[in-house]
Amino acid sequence: MKNVIVFFNGKPGKVVAVQQSVTSVRQEYPDGEEIYLQIMSAGFPSLTGDRSFVYVASDRELTSQKILDAAKNHL
Repeated sequence: MKNVIVFFNGKPGKVVAVQQSVTSVRQEYPDGEEIYLQIMSAGFPSLTGDRSFVYVASDRELTSQKILDAAKNHL
């Protein structure tokens, strides 16, 4: 299983656990319309030279800072 931070419909990020092989997350708008959000990975370097990766799916543009803040809060 992998944890994916999902940003959807203007709401803050939430964590969804999916199988390792899954490449998209299904979400539903209030009017019943369904959308499949592509799962992407975002990498963040540390001071020691390591890189941390988080999985993200979103229906909007995100800044690296917004993803990093959500990862700190949820993971």
